[in-house]
Amino acid sequence: MINKIYLMGKSRTILALNGIVMMLIGICFFYFNKQINMAMFPGIIENDLAFEVAAILRYIMGSGIFTIGIILFLARVSVKSGAQRLLLGSSIGFFLIFLTTLFVKYKFMSVDIPIVGIAIFPILSLLSLYVSTRPYQE
Repeated sequence: MINKIYLMGKSRTILALNGIVMMLIGICFFYFNKQINMAMFPGIIENDLAFEVAAILRYIMGSGIFTIGIILFLARVSVKSGAQRLLLGSSIGFFLIFLTTLFVKYKFMSVDIPIVGIAIFPILSLLSLYVSTRPYQE
């Protein structure tokens, strides 16, 4: 148990975790495109053009998110200071994604973002911030 907690305090482990989560989100955007769009925008199925635009944007976002995940995952082998800077940047980015999803959820009442889609980003943000600011790590 202590060894697991110790591993979670390493910047390279958290970079790998962040990368894997982002790649999984990217894959979900690709393979569950239709389901995500219908869950977020319940009335979109009635408008073919709107549904097609949403699908295209979701595919583009999925590939971008997957690319970011690859970069984070591969950066885990960088030097400690570089890994810590990447984690700090990831923390800020994840927090901005969290704020944006909250903004969209409350600004546009017709959008229904699943709670998992909102909750994952502050968790990753806090974890990344915690590990990036620790002075002693490998």
